[in-house]
Amino acid sequence: MKKFILILIGISIVLSGVIFVLYKNNEEEKEEVVDIFNEEKEEELVESLPKEEDSSENKNEHKKVIVDIKGMVNSPGVYEVEDDKRVNDVINMAGGLTEDADTSNINLAKIVKDEMTIVIYSKEEVLEKYKSEVCICDCPYISNDACISDITEDNNNSNLININNASKEEFMTLPGLGEAKANSIIEYRTKNGNFEIIEDIKKVSGIGEALFEKIKDYITV
Repeated sequence: MKKFILILIGISIVLSGVIFVLYKNNEEEKEEVVDIFNEEKEEELVESLPKEEDSSENKNEHKKVIVDIKGMVNSPGVYEVEDDKRVNDVINMAGGLTEDADTSNINLAKIVKDEMTIVIYSKEEVLEKYKSEVCICDCPYISNDACISDITEDNNNSNLININNASKEEFMTLPGLGEAKANSIIEYRTKNGNFEIIEDIKKVSGIGEALFEKIKDYITV
């Protein structure tokens, strides 16, 4: 009888051990399933988040600007271009230059800007305007933004032209002044003496208010 009881106790202990082992294995399998599920969820969440755009690419983006090109090109008109383009690029977009085009006054390497006006003159226009001393780049009715500037924008007193001692050649570097007007200024100065103020240059025949406004920032006494 005692042996039978001992056997039952032994069997109970063995069964308890087996049940405990099976229970632990089942719990570990459940944890693994949960972990795998959580990992898959995390991966899906990361993929669903919006990706940040490369900031370096944004920095390289260029704005669009509108420019108007006229004159001696095959297809004059209004063009939309990127703001890193140059005058020569716009000319190419407009079908290139015609055979009669004259770009001697045009800065082909100038970077375009919004609302820019580019005028390509003909050889005949440039010649006639020089002969008659008519404005080429800075005309009252239209300003050619693509023209080469004769005088730098950051003028200071050291490079202003003194109208009391300037030579004919120096006067001719001023916008709108040709050889005839330069000679007139020198002739007036010789007969009447030095100018007291820059406004006195308007006393010279052929130099009116419009022309004075163009040159006043570049002259001194």
